[in-house]
Amino acid sequence: MESAKPQKIYSIHVLRGVAIIMIVFSHCLGVFKNSNLIANSYLFSFLNLFAFNFTTFFVLIAGFLFQHLTYKFDTKTYYLSKFKTVVCPYISVSIFCFFFYHYQYLSGLPWYSSTEPNVISSIIRMMLTGTQLLPLWFMPMIIIVYLMGPLLFYWSKKNLIVAGLIAMLWVVMFTKPDFTKPFLNLLHYGPVYLIGMMLKQNYETIMKSVKDNLLLVIFLFGLCFFIPFAYRYMDYFGIQNLYFDTLQKIILFILALYFLDGLNHKVNEGKIYKFFSYMANVSFPIYFIHEIIVIELERQLYMSPMGDIIKTSNGELASLGAISFLVSTLVISVIIANIIKLVFKDKAKYLIGGMR
Repeated sequence: MESAKPQKIYSIHVLRGVAIIMIVFSHCLGVFKNSNLIANSYLFSFLNLFAFNFTTFFVLIAGFLFQHLTYKFDTKTYYLSKFKTVVCPYISVSIFCFFFYHYQYLSGLPWYSSTEPNVISSIIRMMLTGTQLLPLWFMPMIIIVYLMGPLLFYWSKKNLIVAGLIAMLWVVMFTKPDFTKPFLNLLHYGPVYLIGMMLKQNYETIMKSVKDNLLLVIFLFGLCFFIPFAYRYMDYFGIQNLYFDTLQKIILFILALYFLDGLNHKVNEGKIYKFFSYMANVSFPIYFIHEIIVIELERQLYMSPMGDIIKTSNGELASLGAISFLVSTLVISVIIANIIKLVFKDKAKYLIGGMR
């Protein structure tokens, strides 16, 4: 157990900003629904695959920071903090979704029934699976991880290098399940959280290993990216039962830590750093509200004279549209987050998550 307060790791802070941008981008790409886009456009297919599953970054960062902050772990304080900054905004955003996206369905159900669907059982089911809004699938799973805090604290004092390597093999063999299955998602992403802890625990050793084998690590990342990319265009590629997307993001995360390590040893005042630092600071509010913005922007576009763009089979046009959606969504999300912060001040974290 670490006894002294460790130095802030600025590279992790930047990667939090990168992760939230890419998560939003993946949902913006999803606005363009033509089923032939990936087949017709290598560009759209590349962006789709690269942006997909940056949730892995969030889980790695969470595990990394848990290990980083074990010096001040206290069970009661830990649970209270997670309740305020994770559970409360999950509940508040869910209430918004129930009224604005599920009201028509819920209003047609009885409040309670032991024999048929009802309001109470439907709300409980959505809360336990995160199906009330696309990005919220993540919440039930990560809440279970947080509930395991004392056990994870116990493991944090063990040598995790072997467990981390086994976990990397596990995420390839245990395919990422359906979004609506939190316990199966826990079996996939729980080991990713453990890998994040292992990376922090063995940070210097891993950075040295990457430096000594940089071309090999880059090759492994390229291989994990190429295999699922090629599988989209080749039948019987022989990887149907393997899942490379999460391992791909783990290797990318390790490479990013290596290339950004210099940030941890200097004063960072550049505009690029400040941008990603700010995005990291507002990452929780963006996560909780961005999909609402995407839905509304998509609805406005659909009703406009340019509504047919959503169904375009032109990959370049769809890619440009997704980037435009990304910029618009981020700007509007930040504005809304700051308005809520201005109005509710410190209580805003209970509504949309904490802002640093």
